[in-house]
Amino acid sequence: MKKMKWNKKKKILVLIPTIFISLFIGAILIIGVPPIISNPILEFPIEESSKIDHLRPYGVSNWSGPGTHHDGIDLVINDTVSIISPVKGTIIGITENKNTHSENSNVLFGVKILINWGWCVELCLEPNFDGDDEYNNTLQRNSIKVSILQRVNIGDHIAELLYANDGSHLHYALRKVMGGDVCAYRYSSPLAKSFFDNISMGAGFLDDPICII
Repeated sequence: MKKMKWNKKKKILVLIPTIFISLFIGAILIIGVPPIISNPILEFPIEESSKIDHLRPYGVSNWSGPGTHHDGIDLVINDTVSIISPVKGTIIGITENKNTHSENSNVLFGVKILINWGWCVELCLEPNFDGDDEYNNTLQRNSIKVSILQRVNIGDHIAELLYANDGSHLHYALRKVMGGDVCAYRYSSPLAKSFFDNISMGAGFLDDPICII
């Protein structure tokens, strides 16, 4: 009787790590990104860099209230542009929220790409239509051509960012999976940095670097 109980315990002890390993492998296969946390190398996220009017830097203090900072780089456009994937990865989030910090409650359309188990990129499309402009916000929503768990390569088409006015921009952010954000420019390829370096800084930031912190 004792031997039977011991054999049952041994089977359970063997089964638990087997299940864990199976789930681990299954997660890798489903998500499709390598189980590493190495630093990424980013390419430029907009196909038509000539349609970028100016940028607003990462790290501006008190951006959305005391103690906060601007957690991405704003690429402000002067015409509709194509948003492309700056990395190879998997789409893990497509979100839609109203901007509580703007006067017109514009809608923020977010696409999050998991690069590996340590890093993800967030592309937040802000066309700046009024929050109650259902027609144009629907056009922007329908321009997003990716879906959850879709795998993307560098340069793949993500969406069109529609131009509404001088507030239309892409909020480009690089985040750590375990929390925290960093300046995407610092992790960009030499080619991507050259695109950034040729864009004018926005009013009020003329003497600032792209990464303030």
